[in-house]
Amino acid sequence: MAEEEQDEPQRGGANAAHAAMQEIAERELRIIRRRRRRRRMLMIGLFALTGFAAVMAIVLTIQSNLDFSRNMIRSPEVRIMGFDGATLEIVQGRYSQDVSLTTIPERIQNVFVAGTDPGFYGHFGVSASDFVRVFTSNDIPGSTITMRVARSFFKTPEVSAGRHLQELLVALWLEFKFNKKTILRSYLERSYMGRGIFGITAASRIWYGSPAERITLHQAAVLAAAINDPKKFDPLYHPKDAANAANEILLNMGRYKYIELDRVSALTLVEPKLDVQYKDGVVSSYVVDMVMDEVAARIGYTSRDIEVITSIDLTIQSLAQDVVREVSNLRLRPKGVEQAALLSMSPDGRIRAIVGGANYSPFRPNRAWDVRHFPGRMIKIVPYYYALNENSDPAQWVRDNRMAVGGWRPVNPDHEYRGQISLREAFVRDVNTVPVNLADQFGLLNVKDYARAIGVQSPLSNDIRTVVGLDPVSLADIASIHALPQNSGKPVQLSLVNRVAFAGTGELVYQRVEQTVEKRLTDEAIQGAYTLFSSVTDPQLRLDRPFAGYGTQDTGASDAWFTGFTSDLITVVWAGNDDNSRIPQIRGDVELASLWRLFMLDAHDGLPIRSMIRAASQRRRENDGVTDMWKHDLLNEQQ
Repeated sequence: MAEEEQDEPQRGGANAAHAAMQEIAERELRIIRRRRRRRRMLMIGLFALTGFAAVMAIVLTIQSNLDFSRNMIRSPEVRIMGFDGATLEIVQGRYSQDVSLTTIPERIQNVFVAGTDPGFYGHFGVSASDFVRVFTSNDIPGSTITMRVARSFFKTPEVSAGRHLQELLVALWLEFKFNKKTILRSYLERSYMGRGIFGITAASRIWYGSPAERITLHQAAVLAAAINDPKKFDPLYHPKDAANAANEILLNMGRYKYIELDRVSALTLVEPKLDVQYKDGVVSSYVVDMVMDEVAARIGYTSRDIEVITSIDLTIQSLAQDVVREVSNLRLRPKGVEQAALLSMSPDGRIRAIVGGANYSPFRPNRAWDVRHFPGRMIKIVPYYYALNENSDPAQWVRDNRMAVGGWRPVNPDHEYRGQISLREAFVRDVNTVPVNLADQFGLLNVKDYARAIGVQSPLSNDIRTVVGLDPVSLADIASIHALPQNSGKPVQLSLVNRVAFAGTGELVYQRVEQTVEKRLTDEAIQGAYTLFSSVTDPQLRLDRPFAGYGTQDTGASDAWFTGFTSDLITVVWAGNDDNSRIPQIRGDVELASLWRLFMLDAHDGLPIRSMIRAASQRRRENDGVTDMWKHDLLNEQQ
């Protein structure tokens, strides 16, 4: 009994101690929980602040990039200027500023809805594919009319996942802020139609010679097809494709009950009904089309006047237009050749003159820029460059035997095979086996990649067609690869536009900046390349200064070429027919050599006479003091 009384105080003390310890633990746990709550709230607040800041940054970025201005008085002017700032052409009327849904019939409006976004009146502006598009960097436009309108409100076009997100947010805002008719009006006013034309009223005036209010359903469907793909469905270049796409849009109108389905067959046409309004100005319209297309890509839709400084020299451009027209009429057409083209540029890649055809036609593409032709021996210099980089001696021996490479067995033009031949003689004789054997030795894909690296932009095959002239290429490709030695072995930055700015304010949109590129032809290989070119230059083709040049006709006799250069100009001339018919009577080293010589003689008037090798070596040194005619370009870049 005494022991029980003695244990009672001990148990009471233990309980009290345990209770005290439990209270302390609970107090510490409450402190820990409080700290955790504070830390959690701090993190939530930090994330909320960061999210708010990100949203605000996006909103501010979007606001700074948007342009909602609309000039209802007139379409903006695009002033096209030469390298020295002299006005070449003022282009008007290619930006729609006067779309009004009160005057355009409802049936015409429905054509564009059916052609792009049949569910336009029922959705909230974006689709599932537009959300997926946020995570990509492709150039596919938004799937809905609202998304496309959102894209058009940005001051300058851009292709990135971030821009796609901004476009989506703007589209949602447009749906919240404006009604469907207002969004549709903006779509019809701001959509790009191709050829530097924005909006249906401008396109209607230029292509149909009629206001948009009076065009037919099929004509409207042609415009709707052009909006979806301005290049593929250009009604002037691809009339049948454009008409077929328009017929499909009319069929969609019947499916979605915009018109009676039994009326569709009566509305379809094989080709669009066009009445194109155009004029050829002081500078060739081929130049104007090129400039307007690039301005559209760099600025998009705008209501402000634009100034564009190009690299064109008006004197040389006018000379090129006159020479091409004169030689075509007097020497080419009597022999069954309808077309000729010329591209001339300085060694850094700035285009000084370009003529896309003997006479301008809005229905035919620019043969110097947009059309690819079979180059014959003009492309064969690529594997020779590659070989000279490995061994710069043009007298090196290479194989000249008819062996199969990748299933192809090349045939020499003279049907002779020497077993071994010097690199120089192979180039002079234009043998087919040597470039094929060189490509086989160094790797065909390596040579193909090299061709791409030095300026060939046209698609190339994965077989020997790449190196024997059976892959069609453009004049720009041929000019670029022949400029390589003159540009110190570096690929040229081929361009027509030097600068784009808004008139009045001078706000700069684009400025050509010389890019840093890897040297693709060694100094020793440059010397070897000059040896090759001098070996094929006809001594009877005289200029008043050092030059090199040679002509050719492709294997199928459908294309004739002459390419040559001095220390200041690289010029490529082509002749042929648009249907690729044979032109056996035309020789590149005769008729086109004559055209090239006539142009180059007067184009160099006033330029100092310089050695090509010396000029190329001088260009390798920065601030070399070379007296070039076009130093204005460099001064403009430095300002």
